[in-house]
Amino acid sequence: MSKALNTQVLIIGGGATGTGIARDLALRGVECILAERRDINAGASGANHGLLHSGGRYVFADQGSAKECRQEGKLLKKLASHCIEDTGGLFIAVEGDDEKYVADFPHLCSQCDIAVKTLDVKEARELEPELSDKLIAAYMVADASIDPFKLSMENISQAQELGSTLLRFTKVVGFEKNNQKIKATHLKNIITGEELVIEAEQVVNATGAWAGVVAGLAGAAIDIIYSKGSLIVTHNRITDRVVNRLRPSASADILVPGGTVSILGTTSMRIDNLDQIYPTVAEVDDMVGEAVKMIPALETVRYIRAYAGVRPLVGSRSANDDRGVSRSFTLIDHSEDGLDNFATISGGKLTTYRLMAEKTADLVCRRLQVSRPCKTRTEPLMVSQPARW
Repeated sequence: MSKALNTQVLIIGGGATGTGIARDLALRGVECILAERRDINAGASGANHGLLHSGGRYVFADQGSAKECRQEGKLLKKLASHCIEDTGGLFIAVEGDDEKYVADFPHLCSQCDIAVKTLDVKEARELEPELSDKLIAAYMVADASIDPFKLSMENISQAQELGSTLLRFTKVVGFEKNNQKIKATHLKNIITGEELVIEAEQVVNATGAWAGVVAGLAGAAIDIIYSKGSLIVTHNRITDRVVNRLRPSASADILVPGGTVSILGTTSMRIDNLDQIYPTVAEVDDMVGEAVKMIPALETVRYIRAYAGVRPLVGSRSANDDRGVSRSFTLIDHSEDGLDNFATISGGKLTTYRLMAEKTADLVCRRLQVSRPCKTRTEPLMVSQPARW
């Protein structure tokens, strides 16, 4: 006999977006259950740089994302400061990099209202002594380092304090549909084998790279590119600031300080199998070979860990280069799929998770006829005790 539960909203996926949606809805007085097939941040939310973007990364190819990152990064520094080390960041170029590309950077930042300061080479190397002596340009921006695990844990902890329920290791296995609605969601605990049925007025698919798989169980199709990114961790902290290579996006463009270590990445590799997400020796060799051009010490430093995650890029699979697909997010209401109470949120960046959650919660509340406004834009993220497991 399956256990049965009822709720206003079922959120599938326990990354930054899913936990952010749970907090947003809970602050509006909406009852939620969040189901995660593994653990909090088990997907892309736990397998990234931990970079809080200034927006500078996207000013050349995706100004919409650049502006979203600028706005959300500024908000998070105020509202979730205990999850952030406001390191600042540098965009740097070395000999051989495209000087026209480099020269366009400050103007493009200005177009997106992103604060940027031009540094002379000597000043940049005084700030970060490990930078290459072949440095030809440097700019300062408002990048920062964010702890994605603390961020998601704080979100779900506050949601729980407000009455939400968290189900870990609980996988969606199917949906029952009736009259253009999902009537019930069937789930299974992957550890105990216990079966569960949840009847919810609204169902939100916030499963990242798995969004297409989950939507498929409901009979809906989503065109998602799986772009694997691998990263490596140094045994000590190399720089005080985030360091970005100022060139068209390529491997090993970013070094992010994370507490006592630094995180180098990332690659961009199209994959088809979500069960085989791991870094390869070739990727690591390629990253180190590229990164030493901006920070020579990365050739001899000891690396202690490598890991990989998958970016869910919602867009055409005919794209030749995954780096060229927009990093903005996509919210799908699935009305065209004949489902009036199902929504998918995917794509985006860790930096924009709060905005993604707000837009999703707005849609859900309109459907529920809940008029209470979003509070996450003004209410600080609580410093909580550990979540109840």
